[in-house]
This record gives sequence, structure tokens and C-alpha cells, in this order.
Amino acid sequence: MKLNFDFKHLDYSKSLELYVQDCVDKIAPLLLKQNSGTVFLSKTKGQFHVEINIQSPQRHFKCTASHYDVYSAADLAISKLETQILKVRKMNQNHKKAELSKAGKLEQLNSRFEYKTKYRKAA
Repeated sequence: MKLNFDFKHLDYSKSLELYVQDCVDKIAPLLLKQNSGTVFLSKTKGQFHVEINIQSPQRHFKCTASHYDVYSAADLAISKLETQILKVRKMNQNHKKAELSKAGKLEQLNSRFEYKTKYRKAA
């Protein structure tokens, strides 16, 4: 995944850039298509702030985290990004009605291979 890095009130660090790039590349296969993103690293009052923006054809993902250690802040932001991606992926995989699928129809069968009857109240 192609990432652009911006540093504000923080010296450029190749090791930090490689660390974030490797962590994002580990969760990149969860996305469906190739994407681009921006990583914004800054420092204010002793705390490091990490903001990750990823543009994908499906959705825009944005996460922010702050911590006293820059690597911990990056880890927190990446874990938030991973939960967002997994949530969207789960919604995309389960977007249809489960009872209409083959597995859903098999779950509706009882031990005698009969459909479970659903009773409705009479009007």
C-alpha cells in the first residue's frame, strides 16, 4: 500500500516510517483493492499524535491515537484502523439475508429434514 508521511514538530525518522509501513502492510490484505493513504505524525506538549487516513473505493478510513511514546501511538492507531476495516469487511460479507442462502436453509431443517414452521398470530 502506498503511504505518504507528514511530520509536524517532529524530526523525520526512517525507522518510524518503516515501522508504520510494515504494520499497515500486515492489515492491507483485509481490504479488497489497492489503496493509498496518508500518515500524519505530530508532537504537542510531550504527546505524540498519529493520524492515519486511507482512501479505498469502498470507504474512507480515518483513525487517530495519541500516547507518550510514538511507537505506542502508532500501534493504537493501527489497531483502531484494523477494527474499522474488519467491521466493514463483515458488513460486506453478510449483506444478504441469511435465511435465503444455502447454509441458512439447512439451518432451518429439523432432524427429520422438515422445515421449521413459523406460526403467526391469527388476525
